[in-house]
Amino acid sequence: MPGPDPNTLWIEDCGGRLVVNFQAYFWTGNVGNRKARASAILRRVQSGDWHCRWCRDDLPEWRRADALYCCEGCRKRARRKR
Repeated sequence: MPGPDPNTLWIEDCGGRLVVNFQAYFWTGNVGNRKARASAILRRVQSGDWHCRWCRDDLPEWRRADALYCCEGCRKRARRKR
């Protein structure tokens, strides 16, 4: 299954308040899945959980909403440590 499109969701800082914006599907205008993904990411950003569990860098916007690591290397290093 392909990953999320990296150009359809972005995080902005609007005067100290974080906002997650998304673009509707081009050909249908359907926003169901993208709106749910944006809401899940916004909850994680607001709770301070939108960072890599290994290196503590911010996760890229194109990662899945339930991602724990910023890249495959961090995921593997955390597994080896466990």
